[in-house]
Amino acid sequence: MQPALQTNKQLSAYEYQELERKIDKAKALLILDHPFFGLAVSKRPMQYDENIPTAGMTATGQILLNPQWCSERTVKELIFLLAHEAMHYMLAHSLRMGWRKSMPWNVAADKVINDMLIDAGVGTFIDGGITEAGARDHSAEELYDEGQDDMGSGGIGADIGDPVDDNGVSLSPEQVEEIATKAQVELIQTAKAAKQMGDIPAGVQRVIDEIVSVNTPWYEILEVYLTGKQKDDYSWTRPNRRFVDSGLYLPSADYVPKMGEVVIGVDTSGSVDERQLAEFSAHINRIIEGCKPEKVHVVYCDYQVNNSETFEPDDYPVKLKPHGGGGTRFQPVFDWVSKNGIDPDVVVYLTDGHGDQNSFNAPPYDVVWLTTHNTNFAWGRVIEFKPEK
Repeated sequence: MQPALQTNKQLSAYEYQELERKIDKAKALLILDHPFFGLAVSKRPMQYDENIPTAGMTATGQILLNPQWCSERTVKELIFLLAHEAMHYMLAHSLRMGWRKSMPWNVAADKVINDMLIDAGVGTFIDGGITEAGARDHSAEELYDEGQDDMGSGGIGADIGDPVDDNGVSLSPEQVEEIATKAQVELIQTAKAAKQMGDIPAGVQRVIDEIVSVNTPWYEILEVYLTGKQKDDYSWTRPNRRFVDSGLYLPSADYVPKMGEVVIGVDTSGSVDERQLAEFSAHINRIIEGCKPEKVHVVYCDYQVNNSETFEPDDYPVKLKPHGGGGTRFQPVFDWVSKNGIDPDVVVYLTDGHGDQNSFNAPPYDVVWLTTHNTNFAWGRVIEFKPEK
């Protein structure tokens, strides 16, 4: 549950009541009219802070609101304001600032967000803010101009918090990476939920696509992708299968799956060597530990399926070993999934990318091609596997 907003003595009780009514209405309208931004705002805790001029977003994801300034805003302006602040967290603007100067970085970040919100028709732009047509198609890094440090005379103003924790202590590199990854996961999860309620803005989709850039290690991309598919409504109890054959029905370890079944296809035509397989195995097991899939099916295939193994939580970590060594076809793995009546959350296929991927239609579930060479795939999510040196 979202923490209650803290009150400030400068407004009367009635004024606070009226402000909270307007904020609640703004959040409700966001959910109805702009699901992505509404869901993004609903996940962020809020706090009144009279020490800031207008509003702000902390590095850890807390929205700060100056009660006096916000009380003077219309509901539509509050809609714009809340969405604006939530996007600063989603895009990890505080954490991405790095060596750049605070004010021009804030200007660049605001250009991106404001153009995105204006294009999507979210609320009412607050007069005096920073805008630039087409900025939504760029990153803040691309728009950064050290000489542009004027936020203007109105709008929201400087609102990106320093990269510090809730106690004002500078974040360590490990903490920065952790918070940035959480923000990425939340961005993907929010987009997924919003798609079920309607479309998401093109500008947001572009940002999501750019998360999987060539500069990000393949396993971090895969982790963000799979973590974004976690479900929150699982409940599952079962006996420990290690003891079932002995007639003993003992409870298993405390394990609540967050994902359904996962299929790992392994191209064993000779294109994936043992070193790459060992590297993939190490990283995929760390991801599995966090994602907690209900089952993991490993299917080894060259020209045909040569072997398959099914792992359940008691069997983790997943152990991969090569089988086969003939030609290359991908379709047999998807035929195997259908034949065995499996409805996977995702199929992750480790391959060099040279096969029949464009000769058959995409299945009705998500597919991730983790490819060491060729990236020509007509469908599915493509992640380039670059072995560690």
